[in-house]
Amino acid sequence: MMYESPLLRGAFATAAVLFVQGLCGQTDVAPCPAQLLEMPTSEVLMPTLDVEAAWERADKEAESMGKHLYGIVVEHAAALAPQAFATTHAVSVRLPGALGVAVHLDDFHLPPGAEMWVTNADGSWEEGPYDFRDNDAHGRLATGDVPGDVVVFRLQIPQGLASEVHLHMEGAAGLFRDVEGARGGSGPCEVDVACPEILGWECQRDATVRLSIIESGGSYLCSGAMVNTTALDCRQYMLTALHCASEVTDDEFALLKVYYNYERPECGEGNGFLNRRRTGVIRLADSDDIQGNNFDGSDFLLVEVEDEIPSSWDVYYAGWDASGSGSSSGVGIHHPSGDVKKISTFTQNTSSISLGSFGSHWRVYWVETETEHGVTEGGSSGSHLFNEEGLSIGTLSAGLSACSNNGAGPGTGPDEPDYYGKMSFHWDNNPNPQDEKLYLWLDPTESGATVLHGAYPDDEAAVPCGPQQACEDVVDVAQMNLAREVRIQPNPARDVLHLRWARGAWSEAATVTVRDAAGRTLHTEKWWGGALHLNVSDWPRGMLLLSVDMGDGAQITRRVILD
Repeated sequence: MMYESPLLRGAFATAAVLFVQGLCGQTDVAPCPAQLLEMPTSEVLMPTLDVEAAWERADKEAESMGKHLYGIVVEHAAALAPQAFATTHAVSVRLPGALGVAVHLDDFHLPPGAEMWVTNADGSWEEGPYDFRDNDAHGRLATGDVPGDVVVFRLQIPQGLASEVHLHMEGAAGLFRDVEGARGGSGPCEVDVACPEILGWECQRDATVRLSIIESGGSYLCSGAMVNTTALDCRQYMLTALHCASEVTDDEFALLKVYYNYERPECGEGNGFLNRRRTGVIRLADSDDIQGNNFDGSDFLLVEVEDEIPSSWDVYYAGWDASGSGSSSGVGIHHPSGDVKKISTFTQNTSSISLGSFGSHWRVYWVETETEHGVTEGGSSGSHLFNEEGLSIGTLSAGLSACSNNGAGPGTGPDEPDYYGKMSFHWDNNPNPQDEKLYLWLDPTESGATVLHGAYPDDEAAVPCGPQQACEDVVDVAQMNLAREVRIQPNPARDVLHLRWARGAWSEAATVTVRDAAGRTLHTEKWWGGALHLNVSDWPRGMLLLSVDMGDGAQITRRVILD
C-alpha cells in the first residue's frame, strides 16, 4: 500500500503503496472502418522486453517501496507518419515478449478531418477515433494498454492533408503482468460500486478516477478523485497522493491517463469499459514531503486534467471537509489492483495518527457489509475517504488491510487499518512552498471556507458547480461550516460580545438575532462576515440565545451568559 513510516516501522513493515496497471478511447467512440482493418501494415520492431529483469525490479520495488510495477518503458524512436498524399495509412509497433503495449508518442498532430484508430494485431480490440481535438501544444500522447505485443495505428486522412499528420514515437510501455487485471484483478472480498453498499454514495462514486502513471521508466496505477473549489467553476482539478507520482516529469505528466466511470453495470456481473479516458495533466501543487521511501507530511498531489471532460460522462466534483473533523462512518471508493471501481465501508470513528508527521493521517478500519468485507489494495492509493456527509476528508497513503489474514504480507488482514492523509493537513501544514498550499487552490476566492459541497457540472447554470448541482444536503454542509467556524466571545460576557467568522465577502448577509430566555427579541441586525461587535451592557443579565441565520439556509443558535 505505501511507504513505511519511521514512526511505525515495526508494525508497518509490510504496508505497501497502493499502485498498479492500464486499456481505452477518446471522446466520440466509433468502430474502425473495415477497409482500414483489412489494410496491410508496415512494422516497427522494438527491442525484446526483458521479462526476467522486469520481474526482478517488480519484486524489489514491492519489497522496498510497496509499489506494484506492471510495465517497463522501452525507449525506441521511430517515425510512424504516412507518406505524402496518402488518404489511408496503417503502421504497427511490435514489442516482443510483452503481454500488452502502450505506445508513447512525442510528436502527435492530426489535421481537421483526419481520424486515427488504435487496435491490436487482429482488430478485436480497438480505441478511437482520435481527431484534431486530441492535439495538445506539447504534442505528446499515450495510447491505451493494448493487449498482446502489437499495436496498430490506422488512419483515414482527407485528400492533400497527409503532410500535416505528425506521428512519431519515443518508445512504449511493455506490460509483463496484470494485463487481464484491467478487466478484474482485485481480491475476492472487494465490493463493486454496483452493489447495494453504494446506495447514498453514487455521487462520490462518480468523482473517483483510475490513474495510469509513467514514472522512472515504469508503469503503475493509482486512484484519485475530481474535487470542487470555492470558485464553483468546475475547474478540472484532480486530487491524489504524491507518492503515486513523486518522480514524474513534466513530459510524463503529459502521458498520465485518467479513467472515468470504470465500473461494472451490476453487482459482481458484467464488464467495465475503459473507453472514457483523458490523457495528460498539469501539475499544480503537492505536499513536497517524500523522503526516500517515506514521507514527512500528508502526501497529496493536485493536478488539472488538460482536455475537456465531456458532460455526458457525468463526472462529479467531490466536496471536501478540511476543518480537521473526523467521521464516525463513511466509505472509501477506489480501484484496487487497477480493477473496476470498488467501495469499502467504515462504521467507527476515524482516529488521528502521526504517520508522516504529527497528526497527519486518519486511521480507518473497514467492516463487513451485505456483499463482502471490502478493503484496499495496490492501485487504491490516492483514493478518497468520504465522511458521513459525503465530503472528502483525506487521500489514501498507506495501509495494512487485505482480504485475508497475512494476505498482503505479515500483519495484514481484513481487520487491519488503512491510513489517509488528512485534508486538513493537506490544507496548509506540509513542508511545501507557500504557493503550493492546498487551500490556495481549492479556495481561490479566499473565502476562508474549510467545508464545501460537491457538484455535477452544469454549463448552462450561472454557477456551473454551485449548490444547485450538489448531491450533498447543501444546508447541512453549510451548517457544519457555520457551526465549526463561527466564534462568539467572551462567554460569559459583560459589556461587549464579539462575533467572528473569517470568510471574507459573502454573497448574502447573515441575520443575527438575540432573544432572551422567554423568546423575546432583544436585537437583530445584518452581518456581512468578518467581525461583529455587539454592545450588551444595557441588556438583561442571565441567559440569552444568539442565532446566526445564513442566506443559504444554515442556522446555528448558541447560548450566551451575561453576568
